[in-house]
Amino acid sequence: MKKVLSVLAVSAFVLTAGSALAGGPGKMQQAAGCPDECQQQIEEMQGGQAQQNERLYGHDKQLQDHEGRIKTLEDGSGYGPWYGRGGLKLVWPNQVDFQSNDLDSDMGWGFQAAVGKVFPADYGSFRLEFEFGDQFADMQDSDGEVALTTYMINVYYEMPIDDMFALYATAGAGYGRYDIDAGIVNPTDGMGYINHSEDVFAYKGGAGATYNINEQMAVDLGYEYLGTSHATINGAEVNKIGSHNIVTSFRFMF
Repeated sequence: MKKVLSVLAVSAFVLTAGSALAGGPGKMQQAAGCPDECQQQIEEMQGGQAQQNERLYGHDKQLQDHEGRIKTLEDGSGYGPWYGRGGLKLVWPNQVDFQSNDLDSDMGWGFQAAVGKVFPADYGSFRLEFEFGDQFADMQDSDGEVALTTYMINVYYEMPIDDMFALYATAGAGYGRYDIDAGIVNPTDGMGYINHSEDVFAYKGGAGATYNINEQMAVDLGYEYLGTSHATINGAEVNKIGSHNIVTSFRFMF
């Protein structure tokens, strides 16, 4: 029996060697190089696995970020976080109609401070805030200034574009105080100096874009129109009180 097995083993070796010789040098090199090719394939598979692991880690990180944002929005009895907002604005006042005079003002400036809360929606979110604002502008062709101070309730709807950017629309209403301190030509009495304050109804509407710096901080840039009801000065109405504003503000969620 041992002799038979020995004969079979020798025959198999001879056949393998003969096949390699019959195939020529290329066949012999292929047979000899098989271990190297297998090692190369293993290394390529290991490299591919490493790249796949990196992609999976990136997906896991994105998922964790999304879960963190969802948790942040769900804090506070199922609503979004509270936030504070502060901003500056460039102001282009309307041409005011007073005693048959069209009163023009230079470009002015103003500021806003607000506190509010985010309410998540099925898509995007709503914000409700209380805002204090103040703005000033010098009057043209007269030595004077106009100012408008407001206390308003604002509503925002914010629609996300991606994790970093969003678009928003806003509307608000509240109390305003219109102040004018200027020398104005009265067609009847001639030049007169007016220093007057008037309580008015204030309203506004606007739109803009948001850049989310991170989960707690965001920057808003937008346009708003701020208008009021008419004021009465010395028995005469002041109409078209309002301004076109460019507003940039910083929000911090807490």
